[in-house]
Amino acid sequence: MVKSLDGVLTKKANTRETFTEQQIADLQSCTQPETGYLYFCEKFFNIQHPVAGKMLFSPYEYQQKLLNSYHDHRFNINMLPRQSGKTTTAAGYLLWYAMFIPDSTVLVASNKHDGALEIMQRIRYAYESIPDHIRAGVVAYNKKSLEFDNGSRIIAQTTTANTGRGLSLSLIYMDELAFVDHGIAKELWTSLSPTLSTGGKCIITSTPNIEDDQFAEIWFTSNKLTDEYGNETEIGPNGFKPFFADWKSHPDRDDDWAKAERNAVGDDKFKREHECQF
Repeated sequence: MVKSLDGVLTKKANTRETFTEQQIADLQSCTQPETGYLYFCEKFFNIQHPVAGKMLFSPYEYQQKLLNSYHDHRFNINMLPRQSGKTTTAAGYLLWYAMFIPDSTVLVASNKHDGALEIMQRIRYAYESIPDHIRAGVVAYNKKSLEFDNGSRIIAQTTTANTGRGLSLSLIYMDELAFVDHGIAKELWTSLSPTLSTGGKCIITSTPNIEDDQFAEIWFTSNKLTDEYGNETEIGPNGFKPFFADWKSHPDRDDDWAKAERNAVGDDKFKREHECQF
């Protein structure tokens, strides 16, 4: 074990290890290309609950579907409500992706600097609690980036017109794209498209904002789910798989919660942030 620059424990890179049969089985289950991400998230991904503290991630039904969508499709756009666990779900998938798909570059782009750091903090918290037989060794470890000994790295940046420029991206996660300045978002998307066209994955997640921003443009096009012959399709003509959930998808929320929240934030804000209406 070595200490990172931030003083937290990480696994030393490129070390010989001895495994038990159960540890080998766990590692093999995490590396399965079709189901490894679910096994990892349900068995080894710890989260920091605001009340209960450290606990193993137990995804809700909609979070399991969201994880499946992330994995099964190259391009994902997700319309999701506030405070619904979308950041936690993304953190688990991104960490699995970087540790079990070698030589990957994962970019986390958020509309605010603090948002990017928050996602990275969840990734770091989870990494620090994973047993050594599962987690990758660390080459570099700080608040804005993680580099593993399998050649993969996770980088966090604020969303600007130059975000990701110069990087060969395997996966980009864009958080709250609807709240990035429209001109910046459009220029960013133009600059990223050539990178994604070479095989990279893209996950866009946001609550809605206005109907004519870059997020809305991608969202509405992705929801045109019929081909030229009138047949139903899973993805839109832009290649994106749309995924929608509102507050009703959260199992701990009911009509009483909705009434109290609507009274607290107002009807317009409730419709946008929890019912996901533009």
